[in-house]
Amino acid sequence: MLVGTAHSADGLDMERAMVMESTVGGKQIRVDIPGDSTSDVLERVHDRLSQSCHFSRHWREILCDFEDGVLTLKGRLPSFYLKQVLQSIVRDVPGIERVRNQVDVVSAAGLSSVRRM
Repeated sequence: MLVGTAHSADGLDMERAMVMESTVGGKQIRVDIPGDSTSDVLERVHDRLSQSCHFSRHWREILCDFEDGVLTLKGRLPSFYLKQVLQSIVRDVPGIERVRNQVDVVSAAGLSSVRRM
């Protein structure tokens, strides 16, 4: 399951945008350029993961949260290698400025990187 959310400072879902302002012939002109919505970014992440041969079986186990250009990855994978491959696949998705990889590694051999609280 691929899940994603975006939050603004007031807790509302948001879209990212860019505003350009200029003065032409003594008149101020403002152009609002819509940015990528959270759903657009998460859809691109989903597409990348579902098309990767490394994640054909595991992409549904990755949870994604997108806020202020930061994609946070959570879930479990069977190897550190896949954790790093996951990060490299999504880091250049348009709209993502930074990746926070909080995926835990849990293998059948009993080795684990699961955080203990």
